[in-house]
Amino acid sequence: MKTINQIFQTPNFEALKALKLYIKHHIEGVMIGMHQSSKTGFGIEFKEYRNYVPGDSLKQLDWKYFARTDHYMIKEAEMEKQHDFIFVLDKSLSMNFEMNDASKFNWSRTLIAALAYLANNQHDKYYIFNQDNPPQDFDTFLYRLVHLKPDGETNRNDLRPSQKIQNKSTVFIFTDGYSDEDDFHDLLKNWTFSSREVMLIHLLFDNEEQLDFNGQYFTFKDLEGRGSVQVNTEEGLQEYRSKIQHWKRKIRKTCAKNGIVYWQVNGQANIQKSIFELLNHFNHSWT
Repeated sequence: MKTINQIFQTPNFEALKALKLYIKHHIEGVMIGMHQSSKTGFGIEFKEYRNYVPGDSLKQLDWKYFARTDHYMIKEAEMEKQHDFIFVLDKSLSMNFEMNDASKFNWSRTLIAALAYLANNQHDKYYIFNQDNPPQDFDTFLYRLVHLKPDGETNRNDLRPSQKIQNKSTVFIFTDGYSDEDDFHDLLKNWTFSSREVMLIHLLFDNEEQLDFNGQYFTFKDLEGRGSVQVNTEEGLQEYRSKIQHWKRKIRKTCAKNGIVYWQVNGQANIQKSIFELLNHFNHSWT
């Protein structure tokens, strides 16, 4: 199976087909794990009990209830209605940073495709924030997603909500957080006023967090075009690690104060494991 970067490097329609197969393959594996857990899954909650009638699936029987009462009951589930899933995607050039043959931007697009696949199966509304004429069907959504590219420096105003979302909604913000610190923290706070459920997907890879290079002098290039700098990684390593941990703690603190769920993509886990962890994190965050 192709890697994440290979999928998005293929021609448009081939990329669309490859992405659909990739997502379907990994989602099926994820959902097996989700069904084995005590949670009902993405966007689904139990509605009520009802009496068993011939023809009902035995899988729906609540056997614990039967053991207590000697009475057969079915535990019904219902889909949440009028739920919007909104994907806020950072398209700055820093999202081109790679680890293990996968860029942050392509990680984001793949996770968005997986979440949209699940939302589509539940007949929920889903769209990418600030995208003109949002697609009405899943294939067109994926086609537009495949066409998206990082396009310049970070402009937080393009990611900022202008009004409160009327429907029940969950907002997923995909970003590496590299921008003016105050602007970024304001952006997070703005979204909490617009939506009850906000989740920050922080694209911070292990190789940039640990800066674990073999050697001493390296030249680091700004992916957003603001030059390069030569660094003695042996001398500056501990200071760098201390500063980046301090920066990450401030982001997590802002999230915690504003009821935002924080989840980091470190670039190490495979996509299926990451989707599973993301959905588990999502399902256990708002109960």
